[in-house]
Amino acid sequence: MTTGPKPLEPVVSPAAVVSEGEAWTRALEDAPCWPVTRLAAFTLTVALGMAILAPVAISRAHGSDWLVLLLPAIVATLSARALFESLVAAGRGRGIPRHFLCAIVPTALAVVVIAAAAAIVGLGFSPTVGAVTGALTLATLTAAGGARDVEIRVRLSLRRVYVIGSKDSERDLARELSRRHDASLVGAATVDGRRDRAKLIETIRAARATVVVLNHDAMQDPELVEVASVLNLAGLHIRDLVSYYEREFKKVPLEELSPTWFLFDIAQVHRRSAYQHFRHGLELALSAFLLLASLPVLAVSAVAIKLTGPGPILYRQRRVGRGGEVFTLIKLRTMTVTDTVEAVWAESEAKRITPVGRFLRRFRLDELPQLWSVLTGDMALIGPRPEQLAIVEQLDRQLPHYNARHCVRPGITGWAQVNLGYAGSVEGTVAKLQRDLYYVKHSSLRLDGLILWLTFKTVIAGRG
Repeated sequence: MTTGPKPLEPVVSPAAVVSEGEAWTRALEDAPCWPVTRLAAFTLTVALGMAILAPVAISRAHGSDWLVLLLPAIVATLSARALFESLVAAGRGRGIPRHFLCAIVPTALAVVVIAAAAAIVGLGFSPTVGAVTGALTLATLTAAGGARDVEIRVRLSLRRVYVIGSKDSERDLARELSRRHDASLVGAATVDGRRDRAKLIETIRAARATVVVLNHDAMQDPELVEVASVLNLAGLHIRDLVSYYEREFKKVPLEELSPTWFLFDIAQVHRRSAYQHFRHGLELALSAFLLLASLPVLAVSAVAIKLTGPGPILYRQRRVGRGGEVFTLIKLRTMTVTDTVEAVWAESEAKRITPVGRFLRRFRLDELPQLWSVLTGDMALIGPRPEQLAIVEQLDRQLPHYNARHCVRPGITGWAQVNLGYAGSVEGTVAKLQRDLYYVKHSSLRLDGLILWLTFKTVIAGRG
């Protein structure tokens, strides 16, 4: 006696049994304290604009005076946010209640930002004008906080995801969505044999899904494609798993990649030559400026390294760059000298880090000599992190598509670094490779700007 293939049965995700009210409450609790949604960010931009332009308008000063206020106001705001987020992260690690972190701390920091803005304005104009600007900024910051909560509720109601694929894809997507505050997984179904199409459509509609995500196997199934077509005509958004990950999570699911995915236009290779020259020139100018500005820091660091232990000031290591070419990476030495030449993961060598080296690593000061590698063309400011030759050979054997990251120049910082930090293992490298491949495909001035901002936050916060 033979049995037919198993039918596709809808699998209810744990997220689907959460009521809408509970989902909203959980989303608001998990949301960042600092208003970072698009609507709130726009409101904050308006606040900053008012803080800069209002004094010029009130005092009828020359139109060029706002330029004097622009840079310090932006630096004060960015520094306050970086400090705020580092305090929140430190507080969460120590079990400090969320209402304290997200109410008292933001209020205090908002006052600091406003006071700084008012002081900057007062220096250029008058205390009265500064007080008016501070009041306007306070009102707008309050509105931004409310706008964030409204936007979270709206997004959560509009981003109800139903996934059709394997158990692994459903589990991975559920894990990714659990880290978000603007989307929820309302159900899942596995691809397995024949199925009742009408029942599946009815189940997805009953879950009030707004987005249906199909993995690679589901996209190859004619019956499921027909189901997706019906739902598409009914107004639901249909997405394949790879593009959904790229759009929502800014990374790629490695297990879903096929050879055809690598036929994409590599952003840094297929852009027009004018763009390439502009990007490279901007990178060289910024690297030269940073290298010159950091000379005092490098000098002090060199003296500290020399006085606290034997060994050279600089550490040199062979790394793999663009096209598999090997180059010499230069860093400030942060570990005790050893005779070992075998390539190992950085975390396994943590016991060798010196006290001075620990400080340098915490604020990424040991990376400063790599600016010279940017000027010589071996590295870029932003790109996948260069790895040791022996480790690259190991990862190339273990991870499919690993060498695809070598089609662009490696960077001092990058999309994977600002999201994950040091890899430390093959498992950590898998997570970083997902983001490296995303950057290779989608690199742009906007993404580079975001990476520089996140790097700035990491340095300011001193996250080791």
